Amino acid sequence: MENKQVELISVTDIIKERAKEMAKKYGCDCYTDFRDAIKRKDVECVIVATPNNSHALISTAALRNKKHVWCEKPLAINLEQASRIVATAYKNKVFLKTGSNLRYFPNVQKGIEILKGNALGDILFLRGWIGNTGKHLSSWYFDKKIAGGGTLLDNGFHIIDLTVLLLGKIKECVGHVSTTSLPVKNLEDNAFAILKSSNGKIAFVQSSWREWNGYMYVEVYGEDGYMYIDNRGSVSKTVLTKNDGHHEIFDYSNEVQSYELELKDYIQSIKNNQQPHASGLEGMEVLRIIHGIYKSSKNGQRIVL
Repeated sequence: MENKQVELISVTDIIKERAKEMAKKYGCDCYTDFRDAIKRKDVECVIVATPNNSHALISTAALRNKKHVWCEKPLAINLEQASRIVATAYKNKVFLKTGSNLRYFPNVQKGIEILKGNALGDILFLRGWIGNTGKHLSSWYFDKKIAGGGTLLDNGFHIIDLTVLLLGKIKECVGHVSTTSLPVKNLEDNAFAILKSSNGKIAFVQSSWREWNGYMYVEVYGEDGYMYIDNRGSVSKTVLTKNDGHHEIFDYSNEVQSYELELKDYIQSIKNNQQPHASGLEGMEVLRIIHGIYKSSKNGQRIVL
């Protein structure tokens, strides 16, 4: 509603009263069946922000109707579904975006800029974590048939996506997932992984639904120094320290919300006839790593992706 480059045409929810309430609030049409919304000729783009197990159904239907799709992460709950979504986008020559608002944190963007500028020299390793208390999660998050996975598929998606951005393609993983205090035993509330990139760089990452000191923290060490991207509590900053004594702090604690930046970039990508960030293919690659970690945890072996 705040972005003047787009117009909100309709909202859809299977709960009729909720759909009507949102439509009234934002002055748009509403539906209870997404198929009615995506048939409209004046709808050019569909944002899928529904429980995970419905991402594939809605996204592929919208793509077949020649609509650009922004599907919130995870792109799907398994690789078969993700492959189908991506293939449908290519076949119909429309753009597919995987929601990845962490990429649009200003301090994350600064960290990417620092690495691209080779300020750290050759990268040695990365370690990082992401998490929340899990207390805000709705009941469907704890139903594996709907969610597809626990913390690793949820907030772990973000930390792995960031790792790929910073280190490049991941070719191997070793992982372990555990359930410590959830009411269900088939979903993990903690996940740990060691990832190896195609150029031999190592990352240790963790995601949790029992992280009392959220939200995210990443360190990257290179031959010439190190940096950390800090989003603990209300902090949002990037710190660069070089071996020659150079030290800089970039503080973005009061900057624009990441969702606003992500929407602007998505709109501009479509206008420029370019794949948006993160693309559907990138979303599928993160899902491949996640399922590799699940497999490793199950059989206790290193997984080649």
